[in-house]
Amino acid sequence: MKVGVFHPALDLCGGAEIIAVKIANTLAQNGHEVNLFVSKMVDQKKIERIIGEPLLPSINLIVNPTFLAPRGYFHLYESAIRSFIFKSKCDILIDTYSCYIFPWIDISYVHFPYLNNYKFRPKFPYLKSPLHLRQALTMPYAVFEKNLENYRGKLLLANSYFTAKAIKESLKTDSKVLYPPVPSSFFCENSANLTASRENLVVTVARFDQGKGVELVPIIASFTDKSIRFVMIGLVHDPNVVQSVKTSIKKLNLEDRVKIMTDAPREDIKKMLAKAKTYLHPTKMEHFGMTIAEAMAMGCIPIVHDSGGAKEFVPARYRYENLREAASKIENTMYEWSPEKAREMVKIAERFSETNFSKRFMELFLEYCSS
Repeated sequence: MKVGVFHPALDLCGGAEIIAVKIANTLAQNGHEVNLFVSKMVDQKKIERIIGEPLLPSINLIVNPTFLAPRGYFHLYESAIRSFIFKSKCDILIDTYSCYIFPWIDISYVHFPYLNNYKFRPKFPYLKSPLHLRQALTMPYAVFEKNLENYRGKLLLANSYFTAKAIKESLKTDSKVLYPPVPSSFFCENSANLTASRENLVVTVARFDQGKGVELVPIIASFTDKSIRFVMIGLVHDPNVVQSVKTSIKKLNLEDRVKIMTDAPREDIKKMLAKAKTYLHPTKMEHFGMTIAEAMAMGCIPIVHDSGGAKEFVPARYRYENLREAASKIENTMYEWSPEKAREMVKIAERFSETNFSKRFMELFLEYCSS
């Protein structure tokens, strides 16, 4: 069977791209002919370096360049046209990218249903303004998606029960939860790291971009004991955000305690997590939080905001409501961390192993095909 995977921005190498690569590879490993739609020729070395897993050689890449920025104002209609053309090259089309459910898409992995999610809109700052140009341009499709789209005969996959609930409330349709995969490399060879002593180090892994909350990390750090160091790691999507964080670090006199690592490869991230006792995730209303699960797989205690999909797997005692509480919980983890506590975190993360992801995906895929 010819299966298409639509993910133009594979070069971004974020959480959505990990899912796209894993789905494409899983299908290829199970004997399917896989076509992967991308906007740029895939840099296999970059994919392996940042994501941790290259695309299998049997996967056929269909490269169709774009001159528009990803997630731009016309992104919706560009994705619609490109995926419609791509549909002719496959029997089943899987969209792991757009978060829109176009009529010709068979299977959609929905990271979050942004377009019609009015209940959650106030909680996402970049979705608030009703006069925003993007909202004006997408209104025609928003009306279609909410009132005219027929979801029967489609398989919608959600990255958490939090997202599944949002899909139900937004589109009045059901979805199946398929948690994102934690790369197996995060579980490999780290038994020694679980018994070795660790530093009073807090790591944050998040894109330097609007809405990720990375600007809050220096503020939280300023509330903690001076013996605690922080490292912020992430891909640079918005240089202005990086500059904002650097300005805050300097203003709070934290140059010796808060460091920034941009565009770091997977191996460097793992090495830093192996040294740390704590992982801080500053994003509110996170749909799932793949980096949280990855940090737990490395034996770190997570400190996350008490909202979104992270509540489904992070114990309540490690969730915070405000920045002062986050700082207090971070200080507690400096004393609480132990090899036993690290193994407890790994056990939780094992739910999201690549093996479990691939097995669950194929179960849902075959069930869909047979129906």
